[in-house]
Amino acid sequence: MPDEQGILVGDAASFVAARTVGVLATADAAGTPYAVPICYDWDGHELWIALDAKPKAVTDVRHLRRVRNILARPMVSVVVQDYLTAAWEELAYVILWGTARIVAPADDGHTAAIARLRAKYPQYQAMPIDQLPAIAIQPTRVSAWGAVGPRADRPATLEADIRGRRSVRRFMAQPVARAQIMRVLEAAGWAPSPHGRQPWRFAVVTQPARRERLAAAMGAEWQATLAQDGEPPEVVAARMAASRERIRSAPALIVPCLYLADLDVYPDAARQEAETTMAVQSLGAAIQNMLLLAYHEGLDMGWMCAPLFAPAAVRAALDLPANWLPQALLPLGYAATDPKRRPRLPLEALVNWD
Repeated sequence: MPDEQGILVGDAASFVAARTVGVLATADAAGTPYAVPICYDWDGHELWIALDAKPKAVTDVRHLRRVRNILARPMVSVVVQDYLTAAWEELAYVILWGTARIVAPADDGHTAAIARLRAKYPQYQAMPIDQLPAIAIQPTRVSAWGAVGPRADRPATLEADIRGRRSVRRFMAQPVARAQIMRVLEAAGWAPSPHGRQPWRFAVVTQPARRERLAAAMGAEWQATLAQDGEPPEVVAARMAASRERIRSAPALIVPCLYLADLDVYPDAARQEAETTMAVQSLGAAIQNMLLLAYHEGLDMGWMCAPLFAPAAVRAALDLPANWLPQALLPLGYAATDPKRRPRLPLEALVNWD
């Protein structure tokens, strides 16, 4: 039986966010139905649909039948499905019913929605959708059926997790439970470390005010560095905005820090440097444990290195002890899009056999 719920949350939300095509159903004032394929973005609260410039029978998008229907009868439905498979146990769909509205370019939410749609669909970069109205749908009821769970397309094997893990930059607004964050952190503790000393500490950021302090502190350092490198002001502004959005959009942030206080101390610099290197290596292993456990749990993470270049600013923003050395920033949440994966080098290019 379908699993019905009041709003789009949980597995159903993850399923919808990860797909790229749906079907929008509207009806005119007389009740005549009309269905059309759509590209969309789910922001955690509303489903956004661009009115694009692809060839159509009408030249003014405001005269499109779907727009006329919404103005006459705002109640709509959307179907997102996985039916392109011969394995019936993998079939799945999500149907949402809701109230649609036409959002003008100057209205609240339009600019942010267009930015998300362009990030999800690169084809939109060349289309003037920022100058056209968009459709926003507020769900009032949802029905989910079949293999919509986050593990539906992630076979439960270690190799599948290793190959499936991806670096995510855009997240849904859906929060991550504290218990899930704890499981991710616990996975880090099982990584190998020099002398078993576990030379790592972790700062977890979920509160908006603390997140903003972190973004501002790292942003100021990075902006100065980019300007020093001679980057044009518009490039600096664009890269800064993208970085801030990554930090602000993730429901949780984890800052892995190197902790050297418990390591062995040597009288010579060479061995002391090797001891530190072993600690850095083990922290990398701990981070990989977190990445894999998060993916296995249906979550996703990214790996940002910005704290490595501004450790003092990160410590000050998060009020961390002086002997915590920030090394990375790991956004954690539910992926809003399926990021492009970079090709891997063949083994022949990497391995020297005996």
